[in-house]
Amino acid sequence: MKDFLLGLAFMAAGAIVYLVAQQFPTMPSLQYGPSLFPSLIGGGFMIGGLILAISHVGALKGIGHGMTWRMDREQLRNTLLSTLPGLAIVFYILASEWLGALLSLALIMFVLMLARRTSPLLAFGVSLVAALIIDLLFSRYLLIPLPEGVLSIWG
Repeated sequence: MKDFLLGLAFMAAGAIVYLVAQQFPTMPSLQYGPSLFPSLIGGGFMIGGLILAISHVGALKGIGHGMTWRMDREQLRNTLLSTLPGLAIVFYILASEWLGALLSLALIMFVLMLARRTSPLLAFGVSLVAALIIDLLFSRYLLIPLPEGVLSIWG
């Protein structure tokens, strides 16, 4: 039952990501724009969620026959952890213009690592270095402009 509901949640998250990405501005000099990768990720979430939901639709039959659906704390934690990547994508889409790509990526990686029980000091260091490397690769080498957000006041 929980996998079926999780599949539906991934489908909904993917649809939201895809719809928000379609509102991104297009770049006249390119055949693709900033909406390409979020659209692909949203589409992947929708397809993956659909496959997950369809593969567990049989669990719905047992609900009416006295089957109960209860989760212990660890199962609930794992289910919530499964939704974090989708929520991270939605957070990035909504917050990156204001916070900037660098801070948004660092915050997302920090939260994901803490959720997986990484030590806070290690999570902070790795997320900061990884976000700096990603920002450097995209903005300097691939020449893809990323939102600067609140950091633009210092540069």
